[in-house]
Amino acid sequence: MSAVQQVRGERRGAVLVLAMIFLTIFSALAVAMATVSGSNVQVASNQHKVNGALHAAQSGLECAKYMVKTVPGLAQTNSNTVTTAQADQTWASLCTYVQASATRLDGKPAVAQPFTEGLDSGVELVTAALNSGVANAQFAIRFYRYTSGPHSAPCTIKMQSTGTDGAASRRVSMDMAVTKDREILNYALAGRGRMWLTGNTTVHGNLFSTWSRAGISPYNMTSDTTVNGTISTVRTLAQIQSDTYDLETLSADNQPIDVNSNPLGTNYADRYHGPHDEIQGYHQGINYGQPFSNMPGLNISDYDTDSYTKGLTTLPTTSTHRTEYFPHAAGNYTLPRDGGSTSFSRSVYENQTYSNVIVPTNRHALFRNCTFQNVLYVNCSKTSASKSYANNIRFENCTFNGVIVTRVPQPFNWVNNCLYFTGEAAFNNQSSIQEATILAPHFNVNLGNTNPEHSDSNVLTGAIVGGIVDIRGNAQIYGTIISMFDTSAYPSGYVTNIGATLGDGGSETTELGDVGVISITPEGDKMLPSGITSPIVIKPNQTTYAEST
Repeated sequence: MSAVQQVRGERRGAVLVLAMIFLTIFSALAVAMATVSGSNVQVASNQHKVNGALHAAQSGLECAKYMVKTVPGLAQTNSNTVTTAQADQTWASLCTYVQASATRLDGKPAVAQPFTEGLDSGVELVTAALNSGVANAQFAIRFYRYTSGPHSAPCTIKMQSTGTDGAASRRVSMDMAVTKDREILNYALAGRGRMWLTGNTTVHGNLFSTWSRAGISPYNMTSDTTVNGTISTVRTLAQIQSDTYDLETLSADNQPIDVNSNPLGTNYADRYHGPHDEIQGYHQGINYGQPFSNMPGLNISDYDTDSYTKGLTTLPTTSTHRTEYFPHAAGNYTLPRDGGSTSFSRSVYENQTYSNVIVPTNRHALFRNCTFQNVLYVNCSKTSASKSYANNIRFENCTFNGVIVTRVPQPFNWVNNCLYFTGEAAFNNQSSIQEATILAPHFNVNLGNTNPEHSDSNVLTGAIVGGIVDIRGNAQIYGTIISMFDTSAYPSGYVTNIGATLGDGGSETTELGDVGVISITPEGDKMLPSGITSPIVIKPNQTTYAEST
């Protein structure tokens, strides 16, 4: 055998060994890849089930929200707070309703029972597992409240929804407040009539008007006004398009357009305003055909302010009187306005400080350079609005460190029952009543040129309620303006004016000094003021949403 043949024979043995090594390695890799692939499938399956469990839990949350929203027969309250007894009654109503609802859902009952968690104890209501609508996925809802212990909170109902999908389980939770219905406070301006927004006015919220009269627009808004929110009307788009006015210019498919006739999108500053549009200023969309179902705060029957009179004293009489007219001639309160005015013999009060006082009926006072602390209550007849049973009051250069409240006249008379603020009115509510600045249902509230040189310090906190409300001059308002008088029977006048121009269409005298800077910011998390009756509701607190295993 030659040397070459011997080497070749030895190499054939080496190739066999290498082949066996590579075969072993690739076999191991194949097994590893198969194992990893199987693990990935299992992980994906597990993750799918976890997601399914979370979606089921969230379905339970939505079901719970629906239940608390539709609980029938809850009580109403005129106070700005809910008592423990009212919270107990609300909880009992929820338990009864959920148990009946759960019986209808899959035919499974819900069980109410006491529970203890550490130092806390209370009552819980637990539903059986309910089908979420997805195969193998279910949810169970638990409502509970602590009635004793360090976390006791009678006006808070806690909710947990546990979702399952096979062996996977996820839980979501949220707190729900037993509180007074305050839907109206989600709006910056809400009313039963026409609204004019003019001048340098910025609204940081939404608008809502129930005005539905054909031929007259519910809104008029000039180009120098900004609404950082939406504008809602009860009139449908079809009703407006068949009428004599437009609120906005739309494309052929009823979509807003920009200045280049392209779809607007979300850059609202580029909105095209046609020459016939009644709304010329910046806004974030119009909601047509919005339902109105007697929102609390927009009906005179919602109001009863008698509770504010407790502990108050009657304003003393004065020997000083002055005859004035309302409306008056421009620049002169002692002369009538062309077109008709009413004269008032005013009791004059100057340079005084008052706290917790009642202004008697028919006083028609003029307060000059006065300061008011706590509650100023303006009396009038509930059944008559004639001059001798009413109160037309003018405040000139006054400071308000509290809240102004009026009695509730059933008839509306914008001249005889009126709160008229002139000069440099300053508002800084330091009282314990922070829910309102002015609570004057069926009164004409006319905030004139308020503190024109110091608008930064002129802050109105809380709701401003009137039959018709006009805001002119300079003011920062943190709360909702409510013009609650239904003006639909009156085709002209009776306009809620925010800001001012010299021809703003309002009923009072408008002067150059009335034009100022106004900002309105609603505060929906405040309570609806006492004196306004509204239902008790169970309101989910979205900020408390949490997820857990």
